[in-house]
Amino acid sequence: MQHPIRRRAVLGMMLAAVPCAAAADIAGHPPVPAVARLAHPSRPGGHTMACWGSSTAEGMSPELAQLASAYGMTYFNGGAGGQTAEQILARIGARPARVAASVIPASGAAVLSSPSMSAMDAASFSAAGDLAGIPGKLSKAHGAQPGYRFHRRRPGTSVRMPDGTPFLPTEGGDFRAGISHLSIGKNNLTGKHHAASDPDTIVEWTHAADTWLTAAGGHVLVWGHFVNTGTHASAPVRRRIYRVNAALSIRYGPRYLDLDRLLTHRGIWEMAGIRPTASDLREQAKGNKPPSLSSNGAHLNALGYAVLRRVIESKLENLGWLPHPQR
Repeated sequence: MQHPIRRRAVLGMMLAAVPCAAAADIAGHPPVPAVARLAHPSRPGGHTMACWGSSTAEGMSPELAQLASAYGMTYFNGGAGGQTAEQILARIGARPARVAASVIPASGAAVLSSPSMSAMDAASFSAAGDLAGIPGKLSKAHGAQPGYRFHRRRPGTSVRMPDGTPFLPTEGGDFRAGISHLSIGKNNLTGKHHAASDPDTIVEWTHAADTWLTAAGGHVLVWGHFVNTGTHASAPVRRRIYRVNAALSIRYGPRYLDLDRLLTHRGIWEMAGIRPTASDLREQAKGNKPPSLSSNGAHLNALGYAVLRRVIESKLENLGWLPHPQR
């Protein structure tokens, strides 16, 4: 009977983002305010849940879909592996893709240039929406492409578009009034993509997305970013991630999910129910994601996602956002 009690105690510490002193000292974490429970929980988050992001959001979506179902909520998977913040925000609608001057033909597809989000990176892209008032789908196949393809839903008359015409997505819009998980910019911060890599830009875009989502009356849980397994202590991506995480923590307080602190906290092993290896402890001490909770250097494994689901559920309960669970 003591083991579940210990797990609840550990979960409470992790939700409060209490750092492991040794790991924090070695990793050089910036000071981050503790996450606290809201004194006056807000109204429940409607009957929908969505998660927006890249591979971490996509990988976490099966767990979040089960969580949503347990509370009678409909779930939308807005995660897409490999995508940059520009592409994620274009799918959300908070920062619409801007298309260069071109012509939409009367039927079929057109290849369009979008200066606001590059088509040169590997990640595929697909979003339904309207372009110049014409319903259709904007997409990109995997791999570097000359542009994005817009395929109109129905034939009509050709339309000439001025430079900067916005693509307005329609998918996921019905989920704005519920609970949204927001995790954007991790791929940008690596500096390896045709995308913005400045931490302050990622922070501002996150603010804009949060504002856009909450404007519809929903709740937003803003996720920080973890440092990949095997990342060198002096790697520029580490400094960028810490800078973004610190800014988001200060801005969002109770609405901030500190993935970096959760994965480097020694208490996560009690939650996972396994004994850490020497490699796990070394990586945590460096401030990196531990191997035993990883499928590879950049991603969590099934156990890691399962632990994260329990942490998220407890956090949403503390915030007062979840409806009554389904019997």
